[in-house]
Amino acid sequence: MSKVKLFLSYPLMLGIMLISMATFAQTGNNSQITVKGIVVSKSDNLTLPATTIILRTETGDLLATVASGNDGAFTAKVKSVPKIKLQISYIGYHDYHSGIIPVEGEILDLGRMVLEEKSTTMQGITIVGSLKKPIIQSSKDKIIYNAASDISNKSGNAADVLRKAPMLTVTANGELKMRGNSNIKVLINGVESKIMAKNLKEALKIIPASSVVSVEVITSPSAKYQAEGAAGVINIITKKKLKGTSGTLDLSAGNLEQTGNLALNMTVGKLNLSAVGNYSGEREKSMTELQRFSYMDGRQTGSLFQKNNGLMINRGGSASLSAQYQIDSLQTLEGGFSYWKGVWPQKNSFYNRYNNGGVNDEYRQISDQSGQFTYKEMVMNYHKKFTREGQELQVLAQRSLSSDFSDYLTKQYKTDGTLSFEERGPNKGTEKDWNFQADYTHPLSKSGKTTMELGTRYQGTTSTSVYEVNNSRLQADPTRSGSMSYRQRVLAGYMSLNFETGNEWTFRPGIRFERTGINADFQSVPSFGRTFTNWVPNFLIAKKLGEKHELKLNYTERIRRPNIFDLNPYINASDPLNITQGNAYLKPELTRNLELTHVFTGEKETTLISSLYYSANKNAIETVTTVKANGISYSNPVNIGQNTRIGMNLNGVFKPINNWTVNAGAEIFHLRFSSKALNISNQGTFFNTTLNNTLTLPHDLSLSISGDYGNGFITLQGKNSANYSYRFAISKQFWNKKASITFATVNPFQKTFKENVYAFAPTFQSTGINRFYNRSATISFSWQFGGLKPSREKESRFPDEPNAKPVRGKRIR
Repeated sequence: MSKVKLFLSYPLMLGIMLISMATFAQTGNNSQITVKGIVVSKSDNLTLPATTIILRTETGDLLATVASGNDGAFTAKVKSVPKIKLQISYIGYHDYHSGIIPVEGEILDLGRMVLEEKSTTMQGITIVGSLKKPIIQSSKDKIIYNAASDISNKSGNAADVLRKAPMLTVTANGELKMRGNSNIKVLINGVESKIMAKNLKEALKIIPASSVVSVEVITSPSAKYQAEGAAGVINIITKKKLKGTSGTLDLSAGNLEQTGNLALNMTVGKLNLSAVGNYSGEREKSMTELQRFSYMDGRQTGSLFQKNNGLMINRGGSASLSAQYQIDSLQTLEGGFSYWKGVWPQKNSFYNRYNNGGVNDEYRQISDQSGQFTYKEMVMNYHKKFTREGQELQVLAQRSLSSDFSDYLTKQYKTDGTLSFEERGPNKGTEKDWNFQADYTHPLSKSGKTTMELGTRYQGTTSTSVYEVNNSRLQADPTRSGSMSYRQRVLAGYMSLNFETGNEWTFRPGIRFERTGINADFQSVPSFGRTFTNWVPNFLIAKKLGEKHELKLNYTERIRRPNIFDLNPYINASDPLNITQGNAYLKPELTRNLELTHVFTGEKETTLISSLYYSANKNAIETVTTVKANGISYSNPVNIGQNTRIGMNLNGVFKPINNWTVNAGAEIFHLRFSSKALNISNQGTFFNTTLNNTLTLPHDLSLSISGDYGNGFITLQGKNSANYSYRFAISKQFWNKKASITFATVNPFQKTFKENVYAFAPTFQSTGINRFYNRSATISFSWQFGGLKPSREKESRFPDEPNAKPVRGKRIR
C-alpha cells in the first residue's frame, strides 16, 4: 500500500498546486467598461477582418484578447481601470501600439485604428504583405525549420520535409535520425500522437509535405516535455488555423507518389470549425544482394548468397474534425477527432544459394507481406489566460484506439519450379491509450521575466498481440505461436523556473519526475512486472552578447522505454534464413546530453547557429544479430551496455543577393558502441551536409535547388555507405498569389541509388548491396480559397521578420 501512495503522491501534489494557484489568481472586481473601434489598412483605407486586439492595463496586465469582425470592428468588455493600452496584430502588417490611453466613462470609442503594411523592394519590384518567414529560426531551446517558406515542399511527404530540417537525416530506407540517433519523440502540433510512436516511418508517409508549416527541432527539451526520446523532440506543425470561411487545397501526382490535402474552416460567432483530409500513396522499388559467411570457433562453416527484388506500395490517409469555442476573451475550449488508416503490402522475389556443413541448397522464394493499421484519436483541450500577463492554465484529455495487422506468406520452390515449402505468420495487435495532463504558468514578477511552470501527467497504455505460425509441415507451430498482453502506466510531474535578468542572462532550471509501472503476460514465456522511478533534471543558461550574439548551455536527461514492437516475442520468418523477434525482458535506457550553442543574427535575415554536444547512455537498446550453427541469422533488440557520441553542427541562413536565400547545414560526430557482456564494440566518425537554395524570380516564379549528403552511419555490428539525394523545384503563383503550380524532381540523373551495408560478429561477416529506385518527377497544385487570412492564434512566437523593430503607430480618431 505504501508503494501505491508513493506512486501517486508526486503528481497529485502538483495537481493540487495547479488548481489552488488557478483558483486564487483572479481578482474580484466586477465593474466593467466597453472598448470598441474599427481596424483599417493605411494603403487603401479598407477594413481588416480577423485582426488580433490585445488590451492591457497601464502596468501590462492582460485585460482581454479579441478579434475584429468581417467589417473590421471590435468590441470588448473589460474590468474598469483608469488607463489602458492596446496592441493590434495582423499578418503582413506592422504591429500597432497605442501607448497609454486614459479611460473616462463606461464606453471608450477608439475610432479608426490604422495598420501599415510591411513591404520589401526587390530589383524594382515591390512585394507587399509577404507571409513567408525565414527558413531557419532559433529560440531558447529549439531550432525551427519553416517548411512553408520552401517551395520544394509542395510535393512529397513529411519524411521529405524532415530531410531538410537542421540536425535531422533520413536514411535510404526511410529511417529518421537526429544526430545519428533514431530514438526521437515526435509530436504533432505540440501534442503526442501514438500513431508516431507505433510506426513512425509509415506514419510520416501519410502526412503530405504540403500540410507541414514548420518543424521544431528540440535537442534539449525543458522539464515540460516528456522524458521519452533519447535524441530529443521533434514537433511537426501542420496547417495554420484559419479565421472565417476559407480553405486550402493541395494536390500532387508523380511517377512514385501521389498526395492530396484539403483543409476547410468556418467561423460562426465564437465557434470555429475545421476539417482536414489527407491522402498519400507511394511506390517503393528496390533490389538487394547479400553475401554472408558464417563462422564457428574462427573457421568458416557455411555461406549464403541472396538476391531479392522488392516492391512496396504504401497507401494511407487521415481525416480530422476539430471545434474551438471561445468562452470569453480569456478562455477557449477545443475538441477534436482524427482517424488514420494505412496499408503497406510488400512483394519480394528471392534467389537463395545456401551452403552449411557441406550441404548445398539452391531455391527460389516468393514472399508476400501485408501490413495495415487503423488509428482513432479524441482530444479535449481547455485553455485559460488570466488577467496577469503570462499567467495561463491548460488542461488536456486524450484517448486513442489503434489496431494493426501484419502477415507474411512465404513459398519456396525447387530449381525445377515445384513447391517445396509454404508458411504463413499472422500477427494481430490492438492498443488503447489514455492521457491526462495539466500545465500551469505563473509569473513571479510584474515584468513577466520570471516565471514558474508546473505540470502533471498520467498516461495509461494497454496493448495486446496474438500471433501464430502455420506451415506445410505443422498446422500450427506451438513453439512459435502465442499471445502477449502489455500494460504501461506513467505518472509524471514537473517544475521549471525561468529567470531573465536585466543584464541579458537567462536561467531555466527544471526537474521532472516520472514513475513507470509495466506488466506483461505471455503465453510462451513467463510473465513479468517492473516499476521504476526517474528524476530527470535539466537546465538552460543563456547570455545575450549585444544585438547579434547569444550563447546557450543546455543539460538534459532523456529516457527510452521499450515499446510493444521491441517487446513482442512474435517471430517474423518471412525470410526463413533471416529471422527477427522481439525481446520481452528489455530495460529502459537513460541518456545524458550536454550542449553548448552560439547563435549569430545579422543583417538581411542572416542567422548562424553552431553547437558542440556530448551524449552518453546506459542500457542502450540496439539490435543484435547472431548466426546459429545451421547458418540462419536471428536478430532481436537487447540492452548492450552503453554508447557515446560527441559532435558539432553548424546551420545557417543568408542572402548573397536580395532574391537568393541559402540555407546550409553541416554536422560531424564520433559515435562509439560498447558492450562488455556481449564482447562487441564499434566506432566511427561521420558527417552530414545539407544545402538549400531558393530564388525569387520575376513574374511570380520561384526556383529551389537542394541536396544532402552523408558519409554513412554505423550500427553496433556494422556500417552503411554514403547516402545522398538532390532535388529541383520551380513554382509559379497566380490568382493574386492564392494559387500555385510546382514542378519538382528528385535525383533526376540516376535511375537507382546504391548503398553498401557491412555487418560483422564472431559468428558471421556479411556484405550487402541495396539499390533503391528513387528517381521521381512530381507536379503539384496549391490553392487557398476564401477571403480571410490565417489566424495568429497559437502561431509561432517569432515575427515574420525577426530583426525588424515593431513600428509604433499613433492613435487616429
